[in-house]
Amino acid sequence: MPGMRDFPEALRAHFDAPHHVGEPPGGADLRGEARNPVCGDHLVIYLACADGRVTAAGFRAQGCPAAMATASAACSVLEGQPADPALSDALEPLFTERFGEPRAAHRHALALCVAALQGALSEDGG
Repeated sequence: MPGMRDFPEALRAHFDAPHHVGEPPGGADLRGEARNPVCGDHLVIYLACADGRVTAAGFRAQGCPAAMATASAACSVLEGQPADPALSDALEPLFTERFGEPRAAHRHALALCVAALQGALSEDGG
């Protein structure tokens, strides 16, 4: 299985020094959670919002290096975006635009981020 050396340099930086770990300063308005029952990865995404936009994003992850690096990078993509359910559909193209296409072995990590984001932006707030 490919390792972190197969990630684009910008994504490897998120593994070496994750950003956005934990709840945003001041707390989160929305929280979403997802698990991958196959590999055991678990992700919680926290969103602070104001005026209909994500002002800060954070995460907690347990799992493979891809899950942690991808969650860190995804949080950087989320900030400034509209805080509405359509954001979960937009995450993958926004992520790919900034960090490149994830390798097949790492796509599960981005899917986990999308699932957690869907939970956060759902009617019941995750």
